[in-house]
Amino acid sequence: MATYEGSPTISEALVELDVFPPAQQRRWTVLLRLLLAIPQLIVLWALSIAAFVVVVCGWFGALVLGRLPDWCGEFLRGYFGYTVRVYGYTMLLVDDYPPFAWTAPDYPVRLLFPAPTPLNRLAVLFRLILAIPILVLSSWFSTGWAIVSFILWLIVLITGRMPGAVFEASSAVLRIEMRVSTYLYLLTPAYLKGVFGDKPAVMAPVPGGQLTAPPPQSPTRPLLVSSGGRTLLIVMLVLGILGSALQTTTSGGDNDDDDNALASSHLAEQVAVDFTDQTGHTPDNVYCPTSLDADIGATEICTIADRGAEFRAKVTVDTITDGAAHLRTVIEQQH
Repeated sequence: MATYEGSPTISEALVELDVFPPAQQRRWTVLLRLLLAIPQLIVLWALSIAAFVVVVCGWFGALVLGRLPDWCGEFLRGYFGYTVRVYGYTMLLVDDYPPFAWTAPDYPVRLLFPAPTPLNRLAVLFRLILAIPILVLSSWFSTGWAIVSFILWLIVLITGRMPGAVFEASSAVLRIEMRVSTYLYLLTPAYLKGVFGDKPAVMAPVPGGQLTAPPPQSPTRPLLVSSGGRTLLIVMLVLGILGSALQTTTSGGDNDDDDNALASSHLAEQVAVDFTDQTGHTPDNVYCPTSLDADIGATEICTIADRGAEFRAKVTVDTITDGAAHLRTVIEQQH
């Protein structure tokens, strides 16, 4: 059964996060956290496939009805409720092992969903395009958290608890990911906000003329991020951007190497030209099994068929000038 955020002070249909961290974590569970989480991650992977199918059906339904079909919403809320419990456990926010259950109202990590609301059909139609900026932002924060996760793991392993600034930053990253995902999956029309936490509650007057703030609902609702937690979030964001840029650069470098390689078809054409130059006539067929890397000393063996005879062509990259590979072809007749 879904948990809805029913506070009258909520003006937007935002997904809220509750995390109740333990005072102390068991060090042996921290040490083996990833191993212990493997069964949960396998189940979550299987559920993610089902959730994708459901959201595709829900997308068509929302275009027609102007809202997410009830059965789609119920399934997706259950899926993200399960997801946040597994993520909260793997991110060391809590120590309790997530139950293999669709609902777990007593688990110390939970999502609170806004009540089902009408959806703008045009926004539904272009939901994936609209979500691109926040998907990129969420991936930067997640990547940055992953980069520093080993250090965070060591801190919790040694001290047995998560420092306040680390808890705030990790909770913020988890909430960002959940808000972006639930927006993408049509559970809410509200765009991402509260990246660096919530603003302090407005003081309200009480009998006697004093001003007081409403009590917090949980340690993360509202999510008040200290200066240390905000600094850590900025560090995660910068590291995430740098990590993504480095990955793109590396991928680009790999593609450049592939572009510099001689495709098997082009290599066969070159061998045919060399064979013609050496024998005075064009071969019937040339077969080169793979491409040839544009590296000095790289070698490929091609087979030449000509007038009922077979020849073996050994092609070697001799030199590379201005990015162009110069080949040496040695042709021998097969006996």
